[in-house]
Amino acid sequence: MNSQFKNSKFGFILYTIIVGLIVFSTIFVIWYMTLGYKIGTYGPDTRLGNVYIGGLAEDEIFSRLDEKITYWYNDDMIVFELRYQNYNYEFNRDLLVFNVETSSMSIQDGVTNELLVSIQGADRNAIEDEISNLLFLEDVIDNVDLHRLINDMLQDASLMKSYSCKNIEDYLIDPGLSIVELGNSTFSIPQGVVGATVISKVNEVFADGKILINSNSLFDITEVFGTTMNDSEMTVLSTAMLDLILVTNFLIDEEHYNPNIDFTMYTIENYPYFAHNAVVNQVVDQSFSFYNPNKSDYYFTLEIVDETTLDLKLYGLAF
Repeated sequence: MNSQFKNSKFGFILYTIIVGLIVFSTIFVIWYMTLGYKIGTYGPDTRLGNVYIGGLAEDEIFSRLDEKITYWYNDDMIVFELRYQNYNYEFNRDLLVFNVETSSMSIQDGVTNELLVSIQGADRNAIEDEISNLLFLEDVIDNVDLHRLINDMLQDASLMKSYSCKNIEDYLIDPGLSIVELGNSTFSIPQGVVGATVISKVNEVFADGKILINSNSLFDITEVFGTTMNDSEMTVLSTAMLDLILVTNFLIDEEHYNPNIDFTMYTIENYPYFAHNAVVNQVVDQSFSFYNPNKSDYYFTLEIVDETTLDLKLYGLAF
């Protein structure tokens, strides 16, 4: 009878079903162990802000986010600031409000998702007022897009960055509007130097006549004018530049003095003031250079006052 059952059609079907169930169960167990248990969780490489939530279920992310946000608030090493020249203002991060619940409604797998951050109305107005009254911004604040600046700061906060620095120069509504004359140096031309020739040689290098001092860059007069001007002409120009940049935050990199009056070039009347007598001598590798540490460019212009006098002016954002 047993042999008849094995050989019957019914037995064959039943046997097939049992084998199928075993195979299906095995496949299901393997699938569940590798992928199935992840149903209802976020996929790999998924982040909310800078918090990794891959493999977490939706109801698990809130405790994870609360822990990370609390740590972010309390970490004194984290700095959010705005900067202008050598000055800075640090944002009060305690005024930032993270909206985890709303942020969690639109999470996409496998990417870094924005964590919504805001500043309550009254607090935002207080911050804008405080920035507007910073003394080091008084010459440019009317030309600053504070709304965009604060929004960009909030964008960095949404990623829970450990450092955010917003340079005021990047938020000027019209950069040209804040360019002003910062000072001028009127100086006598020594013997052997022709004012019109110096200006002509400046124009050979800078077609618009503006001697450009690039942001975050070193200006070396022999590198800029060494193939155009002679040492005497560069000495005259360097001396006038030195006179102007002493009241800026430019960093003098290289400077040489001649402590004695060279009567082949100067007289008592037109000898430069003490500490303004920069000397350029390419033969012995003496140059004049300075560094512009600011996020904005500056420039000099040179004009003829009369046959024996030139006037150098410095333009840029106010110091």
